[in-house]
Amino acid sequence: MARSVNRTYLLRLTSYAKEKAHGFGTTILIIFSVLLLVMGKINEESLRVFKSYFLDATSDFLSMIGKPVNSLSDGFYKINDLVFLYSQNNNLKLENQSLNKWKDLALKLLAENEELKKLLKTVNKDHEKSITAKVISNSGGSYIKTITINVGTNDGVKLGNPVTNNWGMVGRVVDLGKNASRVLLTVDINSQIPVYFENSLHRAILVGKNSDLLELKFLKKRVVLEDKERLMTSGEGGILPRGLPVGIYSSEINYNKEKMLVIPSENWDKLNTLSVILYDYNKKL
Repeated sequence: MARSVNRTYLLRLTSYAKEKAHGFGTTILIIFSVLLLVMGKINEESLRVFKSYFLDATSDFLSMIGKPVNSLSDGFYKINDLVFLYSQNNNLKLENQSLNKWKDLALKLLAENEELKKLLKTVNKDHEKSITAKVISNSGGSYIKTITINVGTNDGVKLGNPVTNNWGMVGRVVDLGKNASRVLLTVDINSQIPVYFENSLHRAILVGKNSDLLELKFLKKRVVLEDKERLMTSGEGGILPRGLPVGIYSSEINYNKEKMLVIPSENWDKLNTLSVILYDYNKKL
């Protein structure tokens, strides 16, 4: 607002100065014309000399008056350029902010796209169809480990359907709504999953402990286990499909031979985009 007022003031000042200069010059020319008429009647030679002196004097005088007017005009144009540059700078800042928002959105979409690609690779081709779901609530506490996802019976989800992230199985559906489902995570104490070791094929039951680790139950004694070997769903009972990664056996955490511990699926505590495998175990029975 202040810049607009200053600009208007400078315009008026410049116009005023130019009008005064032109008015003064006009007055001088009128006086000069009258003198020429008078002197032309008296003496032609004197008139020629007077013209020469008067022309020199008026040209110097008009040049002297014109300098501040021209300087003021130049100053106005420079100020006008500065105002324009300031306005352009503000526009560029706003445009930059808008571009940064689009950049953030593009990066977010790229990250989600990569996550979805990994999900597609995780689901075995032999399994049934799967749908993508978003976590809308995390009810994880000290005594319960569940999440709520934004798909339900309207999307074809059934009780017991396994839920995976881009590494492997993280839980199964235990409660259903039309547009939402509750998922019991594999780390919950109520979770029990029949599994087998991917290479050695030893079978066991993988149970949750409400902690960052899982525990193996009903594993045969005196078995030789490979370090970093994956545990997969065995599909026994037909409730879950066979071959979903659930955890990894690590010798580093199994110093106590009385309990066999397993590391669950990666990032089970940082769930966002998941895949629900629409597995109908009734058809498999």
